Amino acid sequence: MAEYHLKPGKLGQKVMDAYQKTEQAFTEKFLEEDPNSPSGYSLKTGHTAQQAVNAYNKIEDGVVGAYKKVENAFVDAFLEKTDDDPKEN
Repeated sequence: MAEYHLKPGKLGQKVMDAYQKTEQAFTEKFLEEDPNSPSGYSLKTGHTAQQAVNAYNKIEDGVVGAYKKVENAFVDAFLEKTDDDPKEN
């Protein structure tokens, strides 16, 4: 059986696009490729880079938190839990 997920809608897409732009700018400015790292990148050294990481983490938490609020509001308004466990079928 095919799996589906909910489309994010206009607001959700704007949030995701803003996050991707922020992530790309951060990556270009503060990370360098590192084949030995699990992520493929490592942080450029220096105090400014660490400050940027801290700022980025705050921005990321805000964006993710805002998206979760939108998602939770949608779920509360339009979805309900069922008793059926899809793994049992």
